[in-house]
Amino acid sequence: MGDIGLWVAGLTGATAVLASWVTSRGHTRAAQLQAEATAEVQDRARRNEARQTSYLAFIEQAHLMGGEYRLTPTILSVEDPEQRSVRLGEHRARLRELYGPFGQSCALVTLHGYSTEAVDACNAVSAASTKVYMTLGEIAESTQESTAFYPALDEYWTAMGKFVDAVRLENL
Repeated sequence: MGDIGLWVAGLTGATAVLASWVTSRGHTRAAQLQAEATAEVQDRARRNEARQTSYLAFIEQAHLMGGEYRLTPTILSVEDPEQRSVRLGEHRARLRELYGPFGQSCALVTLHGYSTEAVDACNAVSAASTKVYMTLGEIAESTQESTAFYPALDEYWTAMGKFVDAVRLENL
């Protein structure tokens, strides 16, 4: 009878060790899965934050450009061609200063943008801004009438509206 007791004790001990090992593996796997899920959620949140930050930075820079564009009609209304040319030159220099951060924010949207619609709309705003700048250059050189500024500006604000719409649709 002593041998059976030893067998039962040995079998019970082995079963306990095996059960402990299986439970430990299960807990380890569950912890790994939980860690992976948490890391995925954090990564998604980080990407969303980077995307939203890039969109907001671009909108801010686009509005700074727009604010400068709002000064243009006053400059275009100057009667003296020489004075108007000087003021347009200064105005274009200020637009070039603003274009650096504007272009960088557009590049960030291209990098972090979620949808092709938002990225394409951002690029359209950038292209429209270039068109406004080039139109002002042609006006300064007297190869274009002052009235050419307004359709270019309308194109800029239309493109900006499409960008905001694309961002809004993306966040639904």
